[in-house]
Amino acid sequence: MESFCESIKKKGGNSPLFSCAKCGACAVVCPVFRVSGKESHTARGKLHLIETLGLAESSKVFVDIFSACLLCGACSAVCSRKIDITKELVAARNTFSSLAGPHAYEKYITRKLLDYPGGLTGFRVLGRTGEKLLGDRLPGNSGLRKRLALFRGEFPVEAFEEQPRQVAPDAKRLTWFPGCASRYLFPEILASCRSLLADVSVSLDIPEGLSCCGLADWAAGDREGAENNSLKNIEALEATEGAILVSCASCFAHLKKYPDLFAENTDLRIRAERVAARVVELSDFLEGLGEQKQYKDDEKSRQLRVFYHDPCHMRHEPATTDKAREQLQRVPGIQIVELADGPRCCGQGGLFNVAHPEISANIIDQLVQDVLALGPDVVTSTCSGCLMQWKQGLAAAGSKVQVLHLAQLLK
Repeated sequence: MESFCESIKKKGGNSPLFSCAKCGACAVVCPVFRVSGKESHTARGKLHLIETLGLAESSKVFVDIFSACLLCGACSAVCSRKIDITKELVAARNTFSSLAGPHAYEKYITRKLLDYPGGLTGFRVLGRTGEKLLGDRLPGNSGLRKRLALFRGEFPVEAFEEQPRQVAPDAKRLTWFPGCASRYLFPEILASCRSLLADVSVSLDIPEGLSCCGLADWAAGDREGAENNSLKNIEALEATEGAILVSCASCFAHLKKYPDLFAENTDLRIRAERVAARVVELSDFLEGLGEQKQYKDDEKSRQLRVFYHDPCHMRHEPATTDKAREQLQRVPGIQIVELADGPRCCGQGGLFNVAHPEISANIIDQLVQDVLALGPDVVTSTCSGCLMQWKQGLAAAGSKVQVLHLAQLLK
């Protein structure tokens, strides 16, 4: 299927069917525009640049503008012309050099590291040790302190000291895609997921050969890298049967997009469709259990004020279902607190926080300020990237509010 940009090029940029209406709806919902105020940071501004200047002779400024997008999908969700703006911006990025744009080397190294995610284990060991030794000794505005805050929590330095509850010998076996961050950086989330499902006699199996979901490569416009990672996962998951549980919201949303990634290759698209049809997000899976999953009224859960952060990849995708609030409401004593203006983006956006740290910090700082005014005890989400952004944002604000994956809170 040809893209909007390709259609515009063929029709000389004059087709009202494909042209942006310049209505400004995208500007209203854009988290980047809210803090920068720059028209070029809106979807309308970027589409105008594509339509009038094209991509063949893009300058450094041009590349920087196109990198200043979280790909949260808010603009696509409200577009009156139904333009898949996220797809267009990713296609535009695919025409740029992988070492173009702000902080390009940092982004490139991060993406290459995710090609071999097992290497993240070393960062976990260093991070947890650094947090234990330095922790609050660093100045409040220290960048290192915020980085080490990723590993703050009431969890032991040795990740697997927190053992999951035992499952019954006859437990149902379920294929599991946990995501790189949970598997290698925060494996206490793995233990919590296992405990959560053990209560309903479900045993979680991680297939051999899983790779990064490919979201980082896709967002950077590296189609080849995204396809390589996706194909590894398709091959690994094809060797399994039944539903595929995904406990990271961003990974789930991207796995659902695998068929689009291989739209031009019929055989691979069919294989991707079969895998995508099997994936189920954690909260949706738990909701499907109904009354089978019961939460105990224990001391830990009494009178707990919880803020649930909606992952953008779930919130703006019509094909996804988020049942986290329903699960939280089942836990006795939990009170969900909400922002008056509804859910907002945290500013993490895959590698957006690497490319545009100032804008990213402004987005999360304002969000943290508004959420802290609600007096929460815990911030929770199912997106690994959002959880990391929240940990750093709360650390920058000097807050001790806990940040937990949904499974850690529910278990």
